[in-house]
Amino acid sequence: MAGFCTSRGHTPQSDDVAEDLLSALKESGQRTWLHPGYLEERRSVEAWLHSEFVKKGKQPHLKSPLYFVLGEYDDFFNEGGFFSGSSPKKLELPLSLFDSDMISFTYPDSMPSLAIATDTTGRGDDYRKPIHGKVFTDEEIVDVIEEYGMPGDRWKTEEYWRFDRLVAVQVWDDRPVWQFMQSDQA
Repeated sequence: MAGFCTSRGHTPQSDDVAEDLLSALKESGQRTWLHPGYLEERRSVEAWLHSEFVKKGKQPHLKSPLYFVLGEYDDFFNEGGFFSGSSPKKLELPLSLFDSDMISFTYPDSMPSLAIATDTTGRGDDYRKPIHGKVFTDEEIVDVIEEYGMPGDRWKTEEYWRFDRLVAVQVWDDRPVWQFMQSDQA
């Protein structure tokens, strides 16, 4: 599992910092898809993720998760990718670091997954699958992958898979991550 971004609790000051960062990224041309209201949308998705995880009987340590990708997804790091202009470091973690109260999954990334599932305009109809708008436990994602496979590069050639680029992992407890990073395995 490889990490690609983190989110932490927010304060009014962190909201200002986040909005400034989002504006700078958009103006740089690196994140042209960022739109007014992105931060609010992201927070709404995180509230949904948290609520769905708790409904499954889980007890998350964090209110907002750390985000990772299951398996390889190097498109983030390639030329023109999400992180291509920032010289990122990739953190690969074994799933065995986490118990079932610490991780959830969405197929694909949580934002498009929920957006496609809840779209009422009809624009998402061509892409909608039963897996969209669902939060999966570590046990459930095994069945999902068995049925749908890992996303791979289908999205590049098959319109039906356009938004299904990765399996996202939400980590609800950062303590194992910090322990791993301080170990000699990191």
